[in-house]
Amino acid sequence: VAGTAAGFASTLLGAPLDAVKVRMQYLQQPRLTTWLCAVDMLRESGPIAFFRGLGAPLLNSVLMNTLMFVVFAEVRATLPDTTGGALAAGAVSGLAQSLLSTPVDLLKIQVQLRGGNTPSLLRGLMARRGVLGAASVLTVGGTMNVLREGVFTAVYLGFYTSVRERMERAMGGQGLHSGHILAMSAPIGALAWLTCYPFDTVKSVQQSQPLDLPGSKAGTGSLSSPSGAAQHVWAQGGIAGFYRGALASTTRAVLVTASRLVAYEHTKLLLR
Repeated sequence: VAGTAAGFASTLLGAPLDAVKVRMQYLQQPRLTTWLCAVDMLRESGPIAFFRGLGAPLLNSVLMNTLMFVVFAEVRATLPDTTGGALAAGAVSGLAQSLLSTPVDLLKIQVQLRGGNTPSLLRGLMARRGVLGAASVLTVGGTMNVLREGVFTAVYLGFYTSVRERMERAMGGQGLHSGHILAMSAPIGALAWLTCYPFDTVKSVQQSQPLDLPGSKAGTGSLSSPSGAAQHVWAQGGIAGFYRGALASTTRAVLVTASRLVAYEHTKLLLR
């Protein structure tokens, strides 16, 4: 229940900035700023542009956040009560999440960039490629997403939990209020996102390619492959290309990670 509340709050808050981030990663235009990208989106499609593809992530947030917190807690209980143990538990939790988030992110990105809705996108994909072919396409970006989720959750939950436990001990076991949680989770969320952002950029380029391109998944030079997407990003902007859209995305990360942990911690208190 706590994970579900956290997921809904964070997904709704982060949707507009996520849409801007994905568009900037896809276009890879060095002079395109976060503000100009947002204005272009608003001019082209209106406010709906910032909420396209929200349905699948919103529904998935129930499973994703439940999985993230439950797996983290269970794995953490089996590991040493150290910062290293917390980081390792976070990494395992992220790996588990990637199994769900890879196909959901692909569908979300396709809808954000090309319109339509998730059900029609899935029906068209299965009509063109069959069930097995569609399932194969939905794994595009999987390798980069495993790295993204593993690194992000290791820093996010692992580091946050370690800092929170130390703060609680310093306060004599007293519970933390919302201000404490916000003060800890906002910078940790930003750090976690910046750490894994290059993986997210490569994944977004992979998953933003049109799904109806013949042989779009074949060959290491294809933009749907990790190496092809990484080479494309490097060619367009060097190191800076891997951080395209980072301002919008990190702002989103602060909002999402802070609201998620505040909702999670408060829901836990209500259920006790």
